[in-house]
Amino acid sequence: MCVVRWSLCSALVVHTAAYRIDSRLFGRQQYHRAAAPTMNTETGDFGLALGQQFGPTAPAHPMEKPWTNLMTQEAVQIVKAASNDLRDPLISDMANDEIFVSKDSIHILKHHGSYMQQNRDLKKKSERDKSYQFMLRLKVPCGEVPGALFRELDELSNKYGQGDLRATTRQAFQLHGVVKGNLKAVIATIANVGSNTYGGCGDINRNLMTPAVHFPNNPAYVYAQKYSKAIADLFKPMTEAFNEIWLDGEKAASVEYWQKDIAEFELDKVRAYDNGNGIITGHPIEPLYGRTYLPKKFKIAVTVPGDNSVDLYINDIGCVVIMEADGVTLKGFNIVVGGGMGRTHRKEETFARAADHLGFVKADDCFEALKAIIAVQRDHGNREVRSSARLKYLVHTLGIDKFRSLVESYHGKPIEPWQPLPEWKYLDWMGWHDQGDGKLMLGINVEQGRVRDTPELRLKTCLRYLVDTYGVDLLLTPSQSIVLRNISPASKYEIEDVLRQHGIKLIHEVDAITRKSMACPAFPLCGLAMAEAERAQPQINARLNAKLREMGMANDDFVTRTTGCPNGCARPYMAEIAFVGSGPNSYQLWLGGSPHQAGRTATATSLFKMKLTELEDTVEPIFAMWKTQRNTADEALGDFCHRVGVTVVEDFMKNYEIGSPRPLGPPGA
Repeated sequence: MCVVRWSLCSALVVHTAAYRIDSRLFGRQQYHRAAAPTMNTETGDFGLALGQQFGPTAPAHPMEKPWTNLMTQEAVQIVKAASNDLRDPLISDMANDEIFVSKDSIHILKHHGSYMQQNRDLKKKSERDKSYQFMLRLKVPCGEVPGALFRELDELSNKYGQGDLRATTRQAFQLHGVVKGNLKAVIATIANVGSNTYGGCGDINRNLMTPAVHFPNNPAYVYAQKYSKAIADLFKPMTEAFNEIWLDGEKAASVEYWQKDIAEFELDKVRAYDNGNGIITGHPIEPLYGRTYLPKKFKIAVTVPGDNSVDLYINDIGCVVIMEADGVTLKGFNIVVGGGMGRTHRKEETFARAADHLGFVKADDCFEALKAIIAVQRDHGNREVRSSARLKYLVHTLGIDKFRSLVESYHGKPIEPWQPLPEWKYLDWMGWHDQGDGKLMLGINVEQGRVRDTPELRLKTCLRYLVDTYGVDLLLTPSQSIVLRNISPASKYEIEDVLRQHGIKLIHEVDAITRKSMACPAFPLCGLAMAEAERAQPQINARLNAKLREMGMANDDFVTRTTGCPNGCARPYMAEIAFVGSGPNSYQLWLGGSPHQAGRTATATSLFKMKLTELEDTVEPIFAMWKTQRNTADEALGDFCHRVGVTVVEDFMKNYEIGSPRPLGPPGA
């Protein structure tokens, strides 16, 4: 039976092949009250819920763009529309005896914080079909992981997972290897200890990124962390599906540990507040998201001026704390919009994009301005083509000025001019730092974020010992490493000894390229991987270091990243040199990102299938040109490649003789 949902009084024109909306309803005179009964019999119902007034088929404010979301929407939107607020068909799938969930449930399960995976190292399909397992991604705003939570995750990974944890590039922990029959127990345990997984994945706001520091006496950093937690709570899904499925309809035994820091904001009231400009959908459960949530995932980061440890420009929204002249009072936030990494090889309509400067909003207007941006993406984001669904494509299509005007229509106020900022610096917060409250922080490098034990490196055991013995808490960094906080100065050298006993290097013992590298998990569990990433990164780092030493460049370094596919989870398109998986043991080469990830992406070279065996021969001419033609001794690799242009670098590579005692080409070219 076809069910067509109506938003207000409206008309529906019925055709024999499919339902469609009478376009006459959408003239400017009737736009705000035009209904959104939308049905395509080939795809399903994706209109508004009963009582919902605004959404993708009935935007609160008109804006011309190449898509309408009226005649058709891509498959995931249909699944969400039919899910009964993220319940179906997951409820029935979790109740059956299969070791996997259905295709539709895969999409719904993401909103609950989990991905279904298979072990792709198994070559036989019959073996892979028995390897279904689930990855869980936690929601931990600011990357804060109290010692008690880490203790629980350590136990869960040993009992139900594959014995390790993985720190992500968005400051969260992932737990791999959970079978379907244990999924409920693991999720319930995480919720009952005061954390959760909903919001870790799915077409909603994901984990909030913030510099991984604890400076309780630094007002700017305090505001960054407090507002990050508040924004995470403001944009959480409001459906009760999570509690119903994983907690038998009960509330978690513990409230989320960050709630105590944001009670002053009264976020339930902030979320429900209706300024009358179309931000609030009218949906009875999801006032901000509506029936089908956002077109695709949504990412937000908050930082302070100068600190770009969060890769600000890769986010859908980036917020920069702006203080009053007294250095104590919060003035407001600079906001950037429209960043994102995901793309598809050989499809030029998809691309990585650095965010644009939207402007400045006062502190009192911050939440409403962010709600307005969310509403713009909810109503106007592309739901017809999933690969073009991120906010970056809407900003790119409209241009920042039209996008700003649209945000202002929802916000009801103008966005003020951008406040001047100092230059950005890439900070990773490794090593020892004084917290300013009598305690210390210690950043330890975690290669590719993998927290596990090997005969040479017993990182997981060490962290558990430090939590149990010294009462430390953890901060996960945007570069997949870990900062230990709240360390007594008297314990400093004891902790260094403990680290060494477990094979963990202090930061001065880690080479700069390894320290600045990142990689996504890729094989064996990621279904999108085309090439190795995490498992290849250590050898890539070692070989890059060896080549630099061979060329007399041992003191040079750069930001390098590797991914197994073009989706960009490890943010390769912001790196100075990156390797993006394009096939088995093959990578597309990217050059020219900012050493501080500031305001631009790297550029793809024409080298699409660089074999990993050809790594040294590929980078040698690049390093030779950089060494001999940089403007100054400290001109970064990314800045150099950006200045001269990737085409010029490629021309040099073609004419270079491997092992040449002197590179070809005039100095200073």
